[in-house]
Amino acid sequence: MIRISPENSRQFSMANLAPDLTPLLDIIFIVLVFLLLTANTRLASLPMDLPASEHAAAMPAHPLTISLSNDGPELWGIDGKGFRTHAEFEHSLMILLAAEPDRPVALASDRNVPVQRMLDLFALLQKQGVEVAEIALQPLTPSAP
Repeated sequence: MIRISPENSRQFSMANLAPDLTPLLDIIFIVLVFLLLTANTRLASLPMDLPASEHAAAMPAHPLTISLSNDGPELWGIDGKGFRTHAEFEHSLMILLAAEPDRPVALASDRNVPVQRMLDLFALLQKQGVEVAEIALQPLTPSAP
């Protein structure tokens, strides 16, 4: 038991018994900053109904996002900007690939897009020297029994 003598009672306060929370607040702030910096950014693309996969993984940081859509007048997209014609899309893609040749490329394709359009895009990317392109997939949700 802790006894406090009357002559020391003027110096005693409950604040002296409370733990110092400053180091805990520092650690919480560091963890919060770490989580904010490592959080996945949302993929900038046209609205899509992505195919599902059991092996979906995180996309690389700041990829050049190419969107293939099956709805609406804008069937192609780059980083959220839609294109009505394949010629406009290809021209903009060439400019972006020439400006940033080391930027990772990610393909977000609607699940109903014909495979031929994806193969044409892969051929175009290969012709420009892009050897690896990520494909955006939606994680497979387990079905309810």
